[in-house]
Amino acid sequence: MKKKVIIGIGVVLLAVIAGLVIWRVTASNKPGGDDEAALYADSVGMLTGTGLGTQNRFAGVIEAQNTLKIRLESEQTVKEIFVEKGQSVEVGTPLFQYDTEDMGMKLEQAQLELEKISNGIDTLNAQIETLTKEKKNAPSSEQLSFTTQIQELQTNVKQEEYNYKVKELEMGRLQKSIESAVVNSTIAGIVQEINENPTYDSYTGEQQAFMSILAVGKYRVKGSISEQNMRNFYVGMPVIVHSRVDDSLIWSGTVDTIDTEKPITGSGDGMAVSSGSDTGAQATKYPFYVTLDSSDGLMLGQHVYLEPNLGQGEEKDGMWLMSSYIVRDDGDPYVWAAGSDGKLEKRPVSLGDHDEEMDTYQILDGLKASDYIVWPSEDCKKGAAVYKNDGTMPQGNSGGDMEFLPGGEENGVIGGMDGEAGGAMNNVPEGDDSADGSPSQEMEETP
Repeated sequence: MKKKVIIGIGVVLLAVIAGLVIWRVTASNKPGGDDEAALYADSVGMLTGTGLGTQNRFAGVIEAQNTLKIRLESEQTVKEIFVEKGQSVEVGTPLFQYDTEDMGMKLEQAQLELEKISNGIDTLNAQIETLTKEKKNAPSSEQLSFTTQIQELQTNVKQEEYNYKVKELEMGRLQKSIESAVVNSTIAGIVQEINENPTYDSYTGEQQAFMSILAVGKYRVKGSISEQNMRNFYVGMPVIVHSRVDDSLIWSGTVDTIDTEKPITGSGDGMAVSSGSDTGAQATKYPFYVTLDSSDGLMLGQHVYLEPNLGQGEEKDGMWLMSSYIVRDDGDPYVWAAGSDGKLEKRPVSLGDHDEEMDTYQILDGLKASDYIVWPSEDCKKGAAVYKNDGTMPQGNSGGDMEFLPGGEENGVIGGMDGEAGGAMNNVPEGDDSADGSPSQEMEETP
């Protein structure tokens, strides 16, 4: 018993020691080398559109809200295509025709097999009739033998009747395929793509559409965002859409989808525009879509600029900050700001008017455009290590191998967004047409 107690105490001590080791290793790997989690601070100038004089922009393209994707039937080949890429089509317009020569031969073969089965059934029924007559005149000792033969033939008849029905269904499908060899459009739109040799998507495993048609009418905007700046983008975020030719022409909309299931492959998406930094060149990009409040004046395939709507569309004096950055726990408003020592501190602010539509407050005192502030969360504690989203490390950080987000004032990037990786474009001059691209070939109907 004493030995068991000693062993039990030893096991407990080992568990305690292991826990202390894990705690020390975890603590030593945290930024700043203390118990506080490192927080990311964004530029006040960028958040409020003041001080820096620029707004982060993304390249975008106008797409149809709905797209008809046509995939080829299995084991069928196309004989003739009646339309071209970029051609307008109406409901009922013939698009292409399947090659029915092979199906016609299969139909003829199936017809011959059907006749053979029918003749076989007739032969079996004749044999049953003959045996039934012979059974009536046969002696009692042979009755069982006749009965067995008749039942076997009847079973064969049922099997052949089943085979007949199966062959009829097969012929019906072939006949239907031949009759519907010409595929017509079910929507009015523009032919976006024709892939005569469809491949399979390496990410989803889905077969590429043979033909895609963009519906005309209601439009949306497609852009792309990288894994690095994903945290600064969210579904429901208001955006402003600018014409690339005339910056005074603007539209408003809302991010309705960020499609993380279909990464953008290749470099020909037309969304990524260099901002003078290639630090995010290896970042994965994902498409996002913006629903427009109005598409009047926009054209399908038109290239535009997108930027987060932080209230810059309104002519308002002073500095206006989103209310979600302002804390009122103890009555007096404050924000969590990065101090001169690189640590987090409470910064009291004086508030002016409130814009209810944009949910922003005018900052009368307490902040400058050059300050950096952190989004309030349970991790915000006085003295916590802070990452400024300008590519610098927090003071006292011992994690020399830790990666940080690129971007900052020198690149004109909001919250560490990298233009190369996420399609962000900075200080874009009016009329610049350097960021060319094409509509998505993977766009599906918006849920």
